[in-house]
Amino acid sequence: MHWQAPRFLRCRECGTIFRDPYPDESELANYYREGWKEPEQNTVETGATDEAVARCLVDSLTNALGVRGLSGLRILDFGAGRGAMTFELMKRGARLAAVEPFGYQFLAERGIAVYRDLADLPDGSSFDGIVSLEVIEHLRDPGRVLAGLYERLSPGGWLLITTPNAAGFPARLMGQRWREAARPGHIVFFTPAALAGILKKNGFSRVQRQRWHVRYPEASPLRALLHVGMQKLAIDGGLRMVAYRP
Repeated sequence: MHWQAPRFLRCRECGTIFRDPYPDESELANYYREGWKEPEQNTVETGATDEAVARCLVDSLTNALGVRGLSGLRILDFGAGRGAMTFELMKRGARLAAVEPFGYQFLAERGIAVYRDLADLPDGSSFDGIVSLEVIEHLRDPGRVLAGLYERLSPGGWLLITTPNAAGFPARLMGQRWREAARPGHIVFFTPAALAGILKKNGFSRVQRQRWHVRYPEASPLRALLHVGMQKLAIDGGLRMVAYRP
């Protein structure tokens, strides 16, 4: 037992924390379909990343990769939500495809090359990089999905993954009252060690936790200062990792 209400269990071997009972696929699908009826009002489940955060993440990613820019790179946005990251990467000259099962129509109407599932991508398509922002905590089988993403990367390609940090100060302070645990769509959480472990288990190498300073525009000056401090100490509420396919 890790938390009681909502009830989460923790694996003693790998440290992954998961909701109990585990929701079935139809339960989750119904939940997300409801959220996408009004995507701009339900951003918690349809994509909370906004333009400013996406811009900050892309700047930090470019620095972490040690490249001058992303122009010409073929990139997949897996779980693209409302498309803030997709559009920011396109602005930088990257060639984008997106996977978004429930916001498919929303993105298609905005001109994005979008697919409902990884399996729907054209045969043989591969990518120089994949981004997946705040998605893995929603997945019933994250290992299977990571294996699928690995197969879609070209040799030397990279994956950026972000997710709530189950070992961060907010989670430790609030426990079962942590806001991320209260969200019904969040069914699995990772500590830094657990996330690195599942990435390595599915073939990724050079798994690197990133200590980026992500600026949240809606934060008050005091909260913004707190975010900076926690991010520098790597105890903030978010995990950001870059991993590579050998």
